[in-house]
Amino acid sequence: MPNYTISDRAALHQKLEAIVRTPGADLSGLTVVIYAQGRILYEGYFGYRWIDPQRPERSLPVTAQTRFRVASVSKLVTALATMQLVERGLLDLDADVSDTLGWTLRNPHWPDIPITPRMLLTHTSSLRDGEAYTFPPQVTLREVLTSGGPYYENGAHFASRLPHVDHAPGRYFSYCNLGFGVLGTLIERVSEERFDHYVDRHILQPLGLDASFNVCNLSDEGVRNLATLYRRQRNGVWDALAPWVAQMDDLRGVRPADAEALRGYRPGDNGTIFSPQGGLRISARDLIELMKVFLHEGQGWDRSGAPVRLLQPKTVRQMLTVQWRFDPIAGNGDPYGGLMRAWGLGLHYLTNAPADAYGASDRLLTAESPRLWGHTGDAYGLLSALFFDPEQDFGFVYIIGGVGCAPEMRPGVYSAFYRWEEEIQSAILTASRSASPLDRRVFPSRP
Repeated sequence: MPNYTISDRAALHQKLEAIVRTPGADLSGLTVVIYAQGRILYEGYFGYRWIDPQRPERSLPVTAQTRFRVASVSKLVTALATMQLVERGLLDLDADVSDTLGWTLRNPHWPDIPITPRMLLTHTSSLRDGEAYTFPPQVTLREVLTSGGPYYENGAHFASRLPHVDHAPGRYFSYCNLGFGVLGTLIERVSEERFDHYVDRHILQPLGLDASFNVCNLSDEGVRNLATLYRRQRNGVWDALAPWVAQMDDLRGVRPADAEALRGYRPGDNGTIFSPQGGLRISARDLIELMKVFLHEGQGWDRSGAPVRLLQPKTVRQMLTVQWRFDPIAGNGDPYGGLMRAWGLGLHYLTNAPADAYGASDRLLTAESPRLWGHTGDAYGLLSALFFDPEQDFGFVYIIGGVGCAPEMRPGVYSAFYRWEEEIQSAILTASRSASPLDRRVFPSRP
């Protein structure tokens, strides 16, 4: 295995700093961490985790301790929790989720086809997000997904029958946040714990991570270092010349009180309240610790360096096996503008496909790119990604705390990623090279 290093640390830092300061499309904050073979190769922190619009000098910088709500990168942790329970025999990937939920979950257009945890993890369940995919604590998921409930939305949470395309459960990929809310509810049902407590006790705390799906579970230091997510907006409309406007987690170091809202909540009724699809608050450094669990077949390390096994090797290998791949001839899914062309159990796989009639490329570079596993995130102005190659023991994390213009105004030049992401990914991968004089390449992609 090649030994990787950063070819020019100063040049990488300057490139990233220039991206943060992009005229007319600046970023409120950015963190980048690159890992390879047991060590951090690079970490960079730019911009602000909290911005004081009246007195800019009081704004607080992004640091190694800054925790962000990382959006859909959170799904990796929900997938880990699900597979832990599969290992324990409490969940079956291919069993009807209705047996665990205690009520019948069916797409009304295919009432005879069960929905399974495997389908939820691979976005092939036929569930759809509708207008909302998180619901108040007093609402049960059964009310949401049963006809006549107050959030049923006339069946908008289910795929419909269409001519020439088979959207039945298990047959069509369509990225769905609500599916992970169902997984969070399943986790509660079988563990008899709130989703946030289960993840804290069985994944985050064993690794020594001050992170959580519930802000109230963070330490005092964690709350003080929580990043506010931003957009440049005026009257709710994107405006690159407008001030930064807080969108999420504008707590200013004050812990919120959620005991009243959760009083009387019964685990297993509605796991969406903890946002299993996107609500994890965590630092980039700590995301690297979670990445190591995938890189090292289920084993991580706590703060003292002691090994911590979260999953068995065969389970991780199963997660990192393609379960669905886009087939344009079969029409077996929506590739999300070209970005999503292959999926494992809860993880996105980058195929290095060229652009085609079905969307842009999922490449990380303009030409041949690494085929990596991981996930992206996009919510409330934040953009994030965690990608890795287990064969090379290499990976990286980037988190953008807020973008200064509407993302659709900065589409990618050569891929389905936004232009900021292309620039960050290119900077990371071109700087991460082998230390061997015989192998001065970006780390090789798998065939």
